[in-house]
Amino acid sequence: MLDVHAVPTTPGAATVLGSAGTTPATNDGAQVAGVPIQPSAVLKMWGYESITADTIGAVKLQSQDMVDPINGITMVPGAASLIVQFYDYTMLPYKSGARYITAGTNTGVTAGTAFTIDEYSGRGQVVQVKRSAGNDVCTGATTFGGALTTNVWGSQAYTPTTALPNGKYAILGAYVSAITNVALIRFSHADFQGLRPGFPVCNYELSLAATAQVAMKDSLVLDQVGEQFIYLGEVLGTPQCPVFTVSNAGTGLNIECVSAQADTPVVNLVLVKVG
Repeated sequence: MLDVHAVPTTPGAATVLGSAGTTPATNDGAQVAGVPIQPSAVLKMWGYESITADTIGAVKLQSQDMVDPINGITMVPGAASLIVQFYDYTMLPYKSGARYITAGTNTGVTAGTAFTIDEYSGRGQVVQVKRSAGNDVCTGATTFGGALTTNVWGSQAYTPTTALPNGKYAILGAYVSAITNVALIRFSHADFQGLRPGFPVCNYELSLAATAQVAMKDSLVLDQVGEQFIYLGEVLGTPQCPVFTVSNAGTGLNIECVSAQADTPVVNLVLVKVG
């Protein structure tokens, strides 16, 4: 199962990298910035998100677990960059130390969101679901109760107006709107054993418009909306749809979101009943 964590990070100017964030985002759950919650973590994705006015000029991941920990992974979209969301897939088993993400933005130096997504085997139930399986469950929009605080995880309980039948459900993905224009989303439930699976998102209302340039032109955020966990399973080679239990007491599921801007997210979950 995947596990998402975020660190507020102030960029440098243009392609000059700023300093790595040293404190996990409020409500993040991590003890130390850049350090996974368990040593068995394998880093599968990392990235950085900035505010709409600050396009990303450079971004870098450093870790002593790398073959070249000094150069790390350094990407320079440059002065002509129009993106405010950059991420990279990787395969980096954790050994020791922290992963450091730094960035530079072309317009300003407003703090953005650096993030890591680790994978843990044997924790929580995950399944791989076929596309268009025919038994999707979509209960309508869940709107956060108020605007997010910049770079602070907000949480909203998933409580459909009409209760779901009891059973087990897998999360396939989500349609996320009313964000400006990118964010991270993750999910918490007792069945996830302390992990918070999730993924980066782009405002799906904009995904086919010219403003889609605010996000990387990767299928995860532009084409696989509503099926992000299915897509991640295909990309990473392991099942990624997290399974949670619905009982008479309710879903027990919380939707969490963090953004570099004060958005009030609207989330449409796509589920499938698996038991």
